[in-house]
Amino acid sequence: MSQNLTLSNGGIVKKGYYGHIDAHGDVFMEPGVQFQTLRIYGNTTASTFRGSSLTVNGNLRLVGQMNVVTIQGQGGITGSCSLFANNVDFRGLIQTKGSIHVKHSFNFSGLITGQQLMVARNVNINGVADFEHLIAHHVYIRSLHPKVVPLKHVKWMVRPSKITTISCYQAELHKCGCRFIQANTIDLREGSFIYDAACIGSISTDKSSAAVMTLGGAKRLHVAGY
Repeated sequence: MSQNLTLSNGGIVKKGYYGHIDAHGDVFMEPGVQFQTLRIYGNTTASTFRGSSLTVNGNLRLVGQMNVVTIQGQGGITGSCSLFANNVDFRGLIQTKGSIHVKHSFNFSGLITGQQLMVARNVNINGVADFEHLIAHHVYIRSLHPKVVPLKHVKWMVRPSKITTISCYQAELHKCGCRFIQANTIDLREGSFIYDAACIGSISTDKSSAAVMTLGGAKRLHVAGY
């Protein structure tokens, strides 16, 4: 039978199976914790864990692997770790050195950086993405307007996104640089720049965006804006 655990002023979560965990203050989770629900409100340091619902409204520093059904909240996830989930709906910072695997939708607002690989069905990022490889069906990346970014974050939240390679069916990129993209349809806006594109459908660009080298005979379209 699972137990519930509330840490009001920090503490240690021992290895085992839990129903609901509420973590306030400075919390350390031993490797091998399993749970139905984990809610983080302070600063939690953890190693590999598994669970159903993870809500981060504070900061989670993780080493190892996270395997959950959902990730949600507003805060920070950092560390040398890989993330596995069915769905992600998160705001804030994800700064991890492993990979991210999402079965369905990855919806994110903020800064995501450091990953070697992200795989998801649908990727929707509002903010800045800076990592190596992205594999998805639909990709939508848009920058945040400076007026909606807190002053202390303006320097890093208004910079362009940078993804080395993207493989998808449909991509809409705003203020994003990419070394190579493979897609059926590509829409480039707000100063987006691609060095090499393999595309058999269409490539749309505004006057501030460009795809330099293209393969596949894609139809070139020019749209108004910027």
